[in-house]
Amino acid sequence: MICPSCEVGVRLDVDDASEAYPQQDPAIKNYGFDVAHGFCPECGALIVLLRHGRYSIEESGERNLVEVLEEQIIHPQHKGKRRVAPEVPVNYRQDFQEANAVLPVSPKASAAISRRLLQHVLHEDFKINHGDLSNEIEEFIHRAGVPSALSGAVDAVRNVGNFASHPVKNTSTGEIVDVEPGEAEWLLDVLEALFDFAFVQPRRLEARKSALNKKLADSGKPPMKA
Repeated sequence: MICPSCEVGVRLDVDDASEAYPQQDPAIKNYGFDVAHGFCPECGALIVLLRHGRYSIEESGERNLVEVLEEQIIHPQHKGKRRVAPEVPVNYRQDFQEANAVLPVSPKASAAISRRLLQHVLHEDFKINHGDLSNEIEEFIHRAGVPSALSGAVDAVRNVGNFASHPVKNTSTGEIVDVEPGEAEWLLDVLEALFDFAFVQPRRLEARKSALNKKLADSGKPPMKA
């Protein structure tokens, strides 16, 4: 997991956990949740987890989780330290930050926002619109000028999280559907790389070119050719 305090990937050893509480749905047997805590091995910060999974009943009658199927950090709150460059359009920055902010609470919601944002960028800035994200990715990765590292990263979006087996991810990118561990984080990484290619580098190069042309003009020399 990523420690919310120091943002370092760590393996958290749980020091203590509460008794498991049964799921309220009577149709689900031996499934419940507990609250556990540990300390980040990097920075020493307290991390509190809400864990869901299967429990067993001890001879004493106490219920303890024996298989953790899902867990989320409930303390401390995620700081959301990912920053988006100012060259990225404000509406994209806002959606990206929203996807990042909800990541520790709901990776499903984060992934849905990221998929929708990826498709929006492909529609609006690359004029790729098939109504199907997988086909849109296919066209993008074969565009001339797209770096191989970026095309590989975007293409991998279709392969992580069993993408192909969930058609809703293709046609309704904003739907809340199950994600595999790491998928939501990967989508944010891909978006950062896409932003750098589509907005950051072109605008910074243009700014440098404009500055150089001004210097050339001031010295009576012709501007750089396009």
